Amino acid sequence: MTVMVGRLYKLQIIDGSDYRNKAMNTIDSTTKLSVDAPRGNIYDRNGILLATTRKSYKVQMVNIDNPQEERNAMYLELVNLFMENGDTYTNTFGRYLSYPIDWGPALSGEDAGADRKSWINTIAIRKSDRDRLNTPQEVFDYLRNERFEIDESYTDEEAYKIMIIRYETFSFGLSYITPSVIAEDCCEETVEVIEARYLDFPGVTTEETYFREYVNAEEASHILGYVRAISEEEYAAMKDQGYSNDDIIGKIGIEQAAEGYLRGVDGIREVYIDADGVVREYSYTEPIPGNDVYLTIDYSFQQKCVEILKEEIENIKAAKDDIKNFGDAEAGSIVVLNAKTGETLAMANYPNYDNSIFLEPSSNQEAQQAIVDLFNDATSPSLNRATQGLYPVGSTFKPITALAALSEHVTDDSREIRCNGFLVINNHTHSCMGYHGNISLQSAIAKSCNVYFQQIAVETGIEDIDAWAKKFGLGEKTGIEINEYAGYRSNPDTMKIKETDIYHQWTDSDTAQTAIGQLYTLFTPIQLARYAAALGNGGVLNVPYLIGSVQTADGTFVLDNAGKNADAEKIDVAASALASVKSGMVQMVLESDAAREAFAAFPEGFVAAKTGTPETGMEAFGQSSHSVLICYAPADDPEIAVSIVIEHGARGANALPIAGRIFEEYFYGQTLSEDSLPRNKGFDWQNLVAASIPQTEPAE
Repeated sequence: MTVMVGRLYKLQIIDGSDYRNKAMNTIDSTTKLSVDAPRGNIYDRNGILLATTRKSYKVQMVNIDNPQEERNAMYLELVNLFMENGDTYTNTFGRYLSYPIDWGPALSGEDAGADRKSWINTIAIRKSDRDRLNTPQEVFDYLRNERFEIDESYTDEEAYKIMIIRYETFSFGLSYITPSVIAEDCCEETVEVIEARYLDFPGVTTEETYFREYVNAEEASHILGYVRAISEEEYAAMKDQGYSNDDIIGKIGIEQAAEGYLRGVDGIREVYIDADGVVREYSYTEPIPGNDVYLTIDYSFQQKCVEILKEEIENIKAAKDDIKNFGDAEAGSIVVLNAKTGETLAMANYPNYDNSIFLEPSSNQEAQQAIVDLFNDATSPSLNRATQGLYPVGSTFKPITALAALSEHVTDDSREIRCNGFLVINNHTHSCMGYHGNISLQSAIAKSCNVYFQQIAVETGIEDIDAWAKKFGLGEKTGIEINEYAGYRSNPDTMKIKETDIYHQWTDSDTAQTAIGQLYTLFTPIQLARYAAALGNGGVLNVPYLIGSVQTADGTFVLDNAGKNADAEKIDVAASALASVKSGMVQMVLESDAAREAFAAFPEGFVAAKTGTPETGMEAFGQSSHSVLICYAPADDPEIAVSIVIEHGARGANALPIAGRIFEEYFYGQTLSEDSLPRNKGFDWQNLVAASIPQTEPAE
């Protein structure tokens, strides 16, 4: 079916060259009109479509000198046509008066008296008229009979429909050459009627337009973000880049980060009014579609991670014991990075949200209420926890403390420290989770001995610990394309920001708390995943990224990020220090019954992991601690690094089943493309297992 769009410019389409030649000698000036360009698509790494543009049509109108009664009849027919076909049409009038006759949403409510008076001032013909316009019916009758003079043969409902367009022309004017949009999103059936009966709709034209559409992408809503109308502040900052004040732009996520790539270049239709007063097209420049963005995310894997996260949070809640687990786990995040390249393979948040609600017009009250409810939801489903959630990380920080102490020669693999279950520092008693006796570094990592790390931290000093945390990107923005928070490293500078007691001075006791990931420590899951990857890949601090490539519609590369981290920063850390930490993380998996069960599908020594149970400070009042985990696999040559945070997940070990299922999905599943599966690269399991993994007794 062929639809003729833009009948206003029909003569240009049929025999435009003749009119252009004549116009060269007759036109005084031309007007340039924008022609919408489609926004680029967003795909996952395997070409699964996540965001696209839906082609639609807008109906627009210019002024012509025909009798108002004829226009009224046309307006009524147009509004009836829009309603019949379910089109989205401009109805500013409906904000003030609704039908059946009542105040519209902008003027309803007991507190809207001042707003009503202000609006009535704009429609009153004479100042003296204002005092007699107090009720919706009085205002409607006034507009019908005096302001717009609509014939009494029309019913009130018909008169209201006529007023919808009359109010637009009254409020914003109607140009003879620049069309005003009276319907923003119309179907082909509407266009067919208007084009077939163009003599019945003088001055009315149709044109293609485009709307964003998300394709079953709720599990990636935080990654994709959404688009909305440009704000006044954004327009002021972006107008020099060619934006207009009614543009739709990316607000958050990839939609915002890749705005410059995704946005198309609008075409230009240059028109003029000839000597007979007819609008004609002088020239036409085709719009250029936006570029397509291909993410590093594998969407099937992403969906699986969200599913696993949701299920395991429910399992944690169901295991409520009112001792450590108060059943208050409601949210969490998973980040999976390619440990070698920095590609983000999955960034799962729970809860998530339906980003398509932001695409609905303001007239869709249900969608607008859904947006309000979203931002008022106590579980903060709109928050991208992976990049903007700030969490204490507990014992997952201990590898940093170990690296600092090893690098400063405070400890080594052979040194043992006695753990009696507590350590007194500055008259403050710091408790351990067990009585470990004499314990070495690897065992201290495996058993998560607080005393060991607090002792070596005090000897190392907060300056060196903080410096090593910074080297591994903790408390710093990672550089990922979408919005993120830097967080806080626990140090004397952060103390000045966070501490309410202005007389508090940093002490060794504060260093001891910092050594186990508490006090002022607040990091994001993306930082933890990057840190875990650097622990496993030999100290290469890759910049995590989500945009794999940008391509034109014909497949030409505009951007290829395949070598993004080719020159990534290599942390100046001794290989022996990393080996010591890795050995402790592998030993943790071997000694923990929960870890052995979670990773039972893999050979011993295949996974290196460290759990954390950071306290919230509200445990005495029935609030569970968080559950945090960092891990990577295969331990000797990591393909992926994973971070998991479960808010109020009660115990670090509660994140282990999530990691186990993620590894099984990655290494054994069918969600990733064949080329990205390490198991299809012919490696030998035995080559991936540490040559000398200590065989130890189960952890206490």
